[in-house]
Amino acid sequence: MRGLLLMEQANLLVNTHSAAIIIVLLLIVLVALGMCFSLQGKLNKLQKKYDFFTQGKEANIDVVLTDTLQELHALQNELAALQDEHQKLHAQVQNCLQNIKIVRYDAFDAMGGEMSYSLLLTDANNKGVIMTSIYGREESRCFAKDIDNGKSSYPLAEEEQRLL
Repeated sequence: MRGLLLMEQANLLVNTHSAAIIIVLLLIVLVALGMCFSLQGKLNKLQKKYDFFTQGKEANIDVVLTDTLQELHALQNELAALQDEHQKLHAQVQNCLQNIKIVRYDAFDAMGGEMSYSLLLTDANNKGVIMTSIYGREESRCFAKDIDNGKSSYPLAEEEQRLL
């Protein structure tokens, strides 16, 4: 009898508050739908990342990550070899001609046409030579002067100094 009385009280409670119960259940359903949409968005993002890593193939992520790491190590070794080669080439280029300048001028006032010239040829360390040719009506002369660290052990003419 007591069980029947409790059942009647529960029915009465549900009947009197059925609108509130429906509203609460509806809110629970709406929150669950919102969570489903949110989870679907996150799942789509995760699927895009997975497709990026697997390149669209059906593959085990462990295999993909292992292959990617092996490829990364191979590329790092290749990069190190290329950097070593770059250093060797850079050192080699330092001794090649890098500064080439020429100035033409009239060595004598009576001459015209700027037939005399001085030519500077140096490497990255300013080591090289200045070659000068002085043209005259009766004779022409050529000179070569060494350059070390941007200076010469021989006296330089004004035109030669301008080149340095």
